[in-house]
Amino acid sequence: MDRDSLARLAHLLSAAEIQVKKEPETGLLMMSARDAFATDFYLGEILVTTAAADYQGSPGFAMLLGEEPERALLAAGVEAVLGSSHENLKHRLSRFLARQAAVLARRDEKERRLLAASRVSFETMVKR
Repeated sequence: MDRDSLARLAHLLSAAEIQVKKEPETGLLMMSARDAFATDFYLGEILVTTAAADYQGSPGFAMLLGEEPERALLAAGVEAVLGSSHENLKHRLSRFLARQAAVLARRDEKERRLLAASRVSFETMVKR
């Protein structure tokens, strides 16, 4: 999400009494991947930010790639609210997140179309 959307999300969550259980903290995590031969290997360490929250007894945890303390805390709060029994807030939050997902999907589709237009088919290129 962009900064404006994050600010709107923070405002939406500010009405809820979300307790921070674990302040945002950065750390390193070993990143693994699988190669073309289905063999696992380690790419190396990546920087992550973690946070934990609680809303009416419902826990929330977030781990994000990079140094993102505000986003990690918001993500943990979102998980805590969505796991709670507060239907009104969950409904408002779900509507907001659905709108944001639609915005991101449109942006991804636009990028996909731009990339597809530049795709080269090496099999049909003229050989010299």
